[in-house]
Amino acid sequence: MTNAIDKFLAKAENYDTGNEKYRCGSVALLGRPNVGKSTLMNKIIGEKVAIVTPKPQTTRQRILGIHSDEEQQIIFIDTPGIHKGSKQLNRNMVKVAYAAAEEADVLCIMQDVSKPMDRGTQVLIERFSDGRLTQPRIHVLNKIDQSNKDRLLPRLQEIQELDPTAAAYVPISARKGAQVGSLLKEIAKHLPTQQPLYDPTWFTDQSQKQMAGEYVREQVFLAMYQEIPFQTAVEIEEFIEVDNKIEISAVILVGTERHKPMIIGKNGDLMKHIGIKAREGLEKLLGRQVNLKLWVRVQKDWFEKQHILQDLGL
Repeated sequence: MTNAIDKFLAKAENYDTGNEKYRCGSVALLGRPNVGKSTLMNKIIGEKVAIVTPKPQTTRQRILGIHSDEEQQIIFIDTPGIHKGSKQLNRNMVKVAYAAAEEADVLCIMQDVSKPMDRGTQVLIERFSDGRLTQPRIHVLNKIDQSNKDRLLPRLQEIQELDPTAAAYVPISARKGAQVGSLLKEIAKHLPTQQPLYDPTWFTDQSQKQMAGEYVREQVFLAMYQEIPFQTAVEIEEFIEVDNKIEISAVILVGTERHKPMIIGKNGDLMKHIGIKAREGLEKLLGRQVNLKLWVRVQKDWFEKQHILQDLGL
């Protein structure tokens, strides 16, 4: 697999802070679906870099979020949740997560401690601690605000038994920001000593066009139920700045004919709702008026066809 992160970093220019002890490196956020990886990255960056929904498999590709301060620059790599799936899209997503783990300087392995540890989480921890990867591992116990405090210590002991050589075990609430500062300090200990790779004003590697597609897809996920969101994708066909406005044309791909009217809704009401919510988010992000036009197109079983997935960056 192409080392996408290395190619991205190769484009960077160093910014001399004059601080010889400055630290800079990449951190892979890893874990099962819906453990809060995107929520954590957005909280740290202070911008909505990655879309967030209650549905699993919302994140489909690696997304970079860049946190910079006077002492360090941390390049977070938000990854798809590691899961089993028979479709080509699912297999590609899992490959992206493991590739990010191989390339990062530090591994942050996240789990949801508001729920009992499942077998999938145990397997994931065992795989990352089996010696094949040598980077420092930090276990992030997320959602402590939703968990029983009496169960936190036994859970911590359980993780320590599974991975006794990890660098740290940090309980946090990504949603509320609790203990996130402590996590950043722990991460910084394990980063290489080098000057920042990016202008401190940068917070992501995504283009505005890419983020527009993600904002539309977020609203599709929030509006739809059952299997439909996972069989949709968004393709931006036009992104043009005209008279301080941005004109965006986006196509929502569906994998079967029966999903098309579901996305559109009665009298187009659901499509209108998706468009309004996505436009509101994009105007806040871009700081200007957005004219968003949406269409639905059937692309049978697009999620199984590698050439379509490549065109979509998946």
